[in-house]
Amino acid sequence: MNNQNLCIDLHCHPNLKSFNSGFPKPKHTMWEKIFHASDSRFAERVKTISQHILKESQCNLDSLDEGNVRVFNVSLYPIERSFLHMRNLPKWLIGKNKINIVQQVVTGFSLESIVHLKTHYDYFSDLQKEYKFVEDAIGKNSDKKKEFVLVNNFSELEDALKKANTLIGIMSIEGAHALGTGTPLSEKMSAEALEKMLTSNIQKIKKWKYPPFTINLAHHFWNQLAGHATSFKPPINGLVNQNKGKDKGITPLGWHVIRQLLSKENGKRILIDTKHMSVASRIEYYQFIRNYNFVNPHDKIPIVSSHAGMNGYSTMESSIREKDVLRKARRSRLYKWSINISNEEIAIIHEAEGIIGLMMDRGNLGGVKTIKQISSIAEQKKQRMEYCKLFWENAFQIVKAVNEKSGWNVPAFGSDFDGTITHMDTYESSAKMPLFQQDLVDYLQTTQFKKELWYGYSPEVLVQKIMHDNAMQFYKKFFV
Repeated sequence: MNNQNLCIDLHCHPNLKSFNSGFPKPKHTMWEKIFHASDSRFAERVKTISQHILKESQCNLDSLDEGNVRVFNVSLYPIERSFLHMRNLPKWLIGKNKINIVQQVVTGFSLESIVHLKTHYDYFSDLQKEYKFVEDAIGKNSDKKKEFVLVNNFSELEDALKKANTLIGIMSIEGAHALGTGTPLSEKMSAEALEKMLTSNIQKIKKWKYPPFTINLAHHFWNQLAGHATSFKPPINGLVNQNKGKDKGITPLGWHVIRQLLSKENGKRILIDTKHMSVASRIEYYQFIRNYNFVNPHDKIPIVSSHAGMNGYSTMESSIREKDVLRKARRSRLYKWSINISNEEIAIIHEAEGIIGLMMDRGNLGGVKTIKQISSIAEQKKQRMEYCKLFWENAFQIVKAVNEKSGWNVPAFGSDFDGTITHMDTYESSAKMPLFQQDLVDYLQTTQFKKELWYGYSPEVLVQKIMHDNAMQFYKKFFV
């Protein structure tokens, strides 16, 4: 491995499939490639109708190594049970066993893990076990040629990068439900009891040997802390119910959690990742950060959106004027749902010295018709160039919104690999990142696309900034 074309991924799940590969003991390690089960005719049918989701692991440690993705945020995610309890099931899906098989094929989790998760509802216990699984993975791979380490700050990160054949993880959490909220039990608890539990659980994660650097306040479902944005499209939105708490603001309990996480009095500061928060929640949070940074210019809190696309709207308000339904994103180049980032938000993130990880989920980068057209291109090189164009359009949207050269300090890379995404057909895993980087350079060199927004940077430097430099600068400033 070398540091040239080295890639940093702000958000991926190299642990998720391996951790859930068996119960009570995982069958696979974080190094191994996991192929989703399909040992029946029914499972094969499920594979066919869900082929837009890759049926093998995308960012197991060997794939990250192959793609020279040497630094990555390891995202812990206790799966939200609303994912597993489906509604409006079609006739061909009736029966517990069939539903479990569908979930097994789509997620890559083992059948026994899915059965266990459906009967057990303790997110914080899940989180602690998943953390231990990742911490226990520290060390060399089976042939002793490569090593996985976790780091706690920028200085440790720099030291680890000097060692050859080392993969470097930074701990993070996706969804603050992981702290113990959004369950039938927590819904019945008093505000005082909840506050006490959350204070205690935040102290526990801050005492981990490798406390998380970031945590998403919201995820797909209501967690009693903050409203979430619509994230599911057809047919998934017909099978799971996101309505409760959707598009709401931050609750008093949510503000307690934010203050506890950002505090330095109870351990290291844990940054809030705004991806998945509703627009209402984001507006409130941005105001809080603006006020804090104005009063504390020497202790700035940055805004992080680790895996996102841009929606092209000028303001946050305009991005929620129309409901997030498929029609809204049908004919647009960019994906216009409010889960994505408006120009107004980009400017706020830039002002807070924040960062945006551009994701590899084609369904979050482009409109429905755009993606359909690109997916139907038979000639692979041509298809790759079209995906590169779409990725660049999202990056240029950031620079255009900032309207100055420093806009190029905001975009980074946050793939969301192994987060059950609809990947770009031609770049299906971390192993493909060298090809992706080269294609991004080639696309700009060949087309001179939006050259007025390059601000004098070469295509190589622009790719380097997105894939490596901006994340390193961000870690240097805030990963302390």
